[in-house]
Parts: sequence; C-alpha cells; structure tokens
Amino acid sequence: IATVGCSMFPFILPSSIDPRSSLTVWNASSSHMTLFIMLIVTVIFLPVVLGYTAWVMKMLGGRITLGDVRSNPDFY
Repeated sequence: IATVGCSMFPFILPSSIDPRSSLTVWNASSSHMTLFIMLIVTVIFLPVVLGYTAWVMKMLGGRITLGDVRSNPDFY
C-alpha cells in the first residue's frame, strides 16, 4: 500500500478525464481553522469519553459466581 501511495504522490484520486481535476494531498486536507477546532473538541471530549468508559467498566465489571446465578433467577 505504501508503494502505491508513494508512486502516486501527490495524487490521492487521479482523474482520467482531466489531470487538473485530480484530488491531491494539498486540496484534500482541511483548513487550519477546521483542524484547530477539531483539536479543541478532542481535548475536551476525549477525557469525558475515557472517564465514562472507565466508570462503566468499574460499575459493570466483576466476576459472577455460581452462587450468584443460583440465588438470582434473572442471570442468564
């Protein structure tokens, strides 16, 4: 895959009709403002998602024993 990517550089999606209409590395990337906004969103929400995931794993984690299954018929 890397060989194909390097051999086609800078084209990501070449156009067979008009080479000037091809998608290149430079016109496929986002603007600096969009990338900065996504960085801020990631810095804010990634810890929230990781914290929630850790909390759920703590709440739902644990070993179920045979005695738990016998005493509670709702376990499947």
